[in-house]
Amino acid sequence: MTKLRIGVIGVGHLGKHHARILGEIARETGNVELTAVVDVLPDRAAEIAAPSGALAFTDFHQLYGKVDAVCLAVPTSDHARVGLELLENDIDVLVEKPITSTIDEAKALIAAAERNGRILQAGHVERFNPVVRAATEVATQPQFFEIHRLAVFTPRSLDIDVVLDLMIHDLDIVLSLVRSPVAEVRAVGIAVLSRKADIANARVEFQNGCVANLTASRVSFEKVRKLRFFQPSDYISVDYALQAGTMVSLRMGRVTERKLEPANAEPLRLELESFVDCVRTRKSPLVRGEDGLRALELAMMINEQIARRSN
Repeated sequence: MTKLRIGVIGVGHLGKHHARILGEIARETGNVELTAVVDVLPDRAAEIAAPSGALAFTDFHQLYGKVDAVCLAVPTSDHARVGLELLENDIDVLVEKPITSTIDEAKALIAAAERNGRILQAGHVERFNPVVRAATEVATQPQFFEIHRLAVFTPRSLDIDVVLDLMIHDLDIVLSLVRSPVAEVRAVGIAVLSRKADIANARVEFQNGCVANLTASRVSFEKVRKLRFFQPSDYISVDYALQAGTMVSLRMGRVTERKLEPANAEPLRLELESFVDCVRTRKSPLVRGEDGLRALELAMMINEQIARRSN
């Protein structure tokens, strides 16, 4: 089987893990090759490329003719510019979340992928978390969500606010479970240690009556990543970090408790394995560009409400 040639563009905080895992997959399977690593810092590109013997570049244009697919982990403001060029040059793309900075840019990426017959996968990695997938399998008709995603402050991703940085993970999951248009959004956010909102709360109501209450913070003293949702006769609680959950149900007058304890696995590895499979088989990704757009649209609605309250 011909080796699939993959590159990683941007090997900072997240991109370096893309490169690490792709290197592991290459060594274990023999049918994938981490061909090249690109970063504006030449020393960083060389350091991350070295373990896999990949080429190190500072300009993504040097990838042309050398790779079949790319993981794009540059700053969000560059997603559209770089992603469009890659798609137009017949390269499949996994683009980190949020898919782009604007809705028009996301639509342009999706259109370019369709026009060129390319795979475009949005990097919403929590969708590959084993416990999230287990919860998705038992979801029937969620009516209320309570979600908390709290993180300690780090001086990265400050080009975007906490809604686009952290909350968007959970927005994507809610949208994947609630197949109903958004009816109303209320939100508040506060800038604490950066110039953009560092903590935010949003209440999203859907036309079918479902309500999602989401809190995200990147200025907390502890890490919390928990999702809870209620549906007729069921309560499901999930801890993203522990990859464990509980489902409490009422059936025939009896209350039962079921543990959601799937085999632990690194979500990013599952995401990359899925991307590789989609590139090889040309099947649609679990998280398509259109899913990235939907999450971005809802995030923008939330930020509009935050802006109105701030003025």
